[in-house]
Amino acid sequence: MKVNFNKPFVDCFGKEVVNEKTGKGTNIAESLCMVIFNLNNVGGAPMPPEKKYELHKISRKIAADPESVEMTTEEASLLKEVAAEAYSCGAYGQIVDIIENNV
Repeated sequence: MKVNFNKPFVDCFGKEVVNEKTGKGTNIAESLCMVIFNLNNVGGAPMPPEKKYELHKISRKIAADPESVEMTTEEASLLKEVAAEAYSCGAYGQIVDIIENNV
């Protein structure tokens, strides 16, 4: 499946979430890549090396072409698992919508 992560996060009212420090919108692709880059644990336990490497490859795909990320079902599941751990309900929901519905 092809997925477009090059979108801003929006709040529950549909307004773009703006970073207070930069004054710019928070891009989902950039945020995902940084979260993956800094992730060590999932579910309170250290992540196995295989998962870390798979996530590294996913983040490289997102960074290379955020508007057209080719993902397998397994990669999508892993990314949703990580997003559930790292993001609030609102941000997580947007990521899941993008993956499952190409929203």
